[in-house]
Amino acid sequence: MQSAGLRTPVRNRYFYGKLLDVYHFELETNYLNAKRWLLNRLVSGYGVVCGLDVLPGREGNQILITPGVAIDKWGREIIVPRQIGPITIPPELMPRPAGQYEEQARHLQQEREEEGCVQVLICYHECESDPVPVLVGDCNTSEPCAPSTIREQYRVEFKEGCAEPYHAECRIPDVISGGRIDYEALAKWVSLPCPEPPRDPCILLANVRLPDAEEGHHCNPDNIDITVRPIVYSNDLLFELLLALSPEGSRQRQQWK
Repeated sequence: MQSAGLRTPVRNRYFYGKLLDVYHFELETNYLNAKRWLLNRLVSGYGVVCGLDVLPGREGNQILITPGVAIDKWGREIIVPRQIGPITIPPELMPRPAGQYEEQARHLQQEREEEGCVQVLICYHECESDPVPVLVGDCNTSEPCAPSTIREQYRVEFKEGCAEPYHAECRIPDVISGGRIDYEALAKWVSLPCPEPPRDPCILLANVRLPDAEEGHHCNPDNIDITVRPIVYSNDLLFELLLALSPEGSRQRQQWK
């Protein structure tokens, strides 16, 4: 796996008669991926692009995830082409009956920080597939076949406890004053060090409240909170925000109503 941080890009230099082997083809693929992931991470940002709604399943311990696209915290694209699920929440994360919980708490001498709530996360996951015969091996290769493709798939994870609500706040105070943009403040802001990629690149999709052990989320959509998810501010979304702030946009919304 390539590092998601900053480093000098290296690409192939082709010339007539150059011997191309696995190293050079991987170098080319890694160069293209790393450049794209870097721009995704530092320019587009991470979060949900579209879709990936989390819905209750038929059982109180099951959820569904709709098709959609996200960018993880390392800039990698997560593409879900079809509905996921039903996915069963791990039994160890479900709330336990009071007696059983009290006995376990005494045994472990600690209490669960959040009882009856789990986080749903989606992660980028690569799977090697499509095996083909190995026609020529090297000194360290004895396998008769090897995967010929890498499928860029996803993995759904659950984490105990509820994530904190997201509060959108301006981190550049007084950047707009008197109808003018403080360019000096913007220049100082972008001159701060580039953010380091986090250790965990997964994307939070929702908090799921589990009121009790037997019924889980009660198949109630109100027990699933998707407002905690990060989102990618696409050009279309930014344009909608600008329209919402403009007087003309307000008048148009009144006409549509």
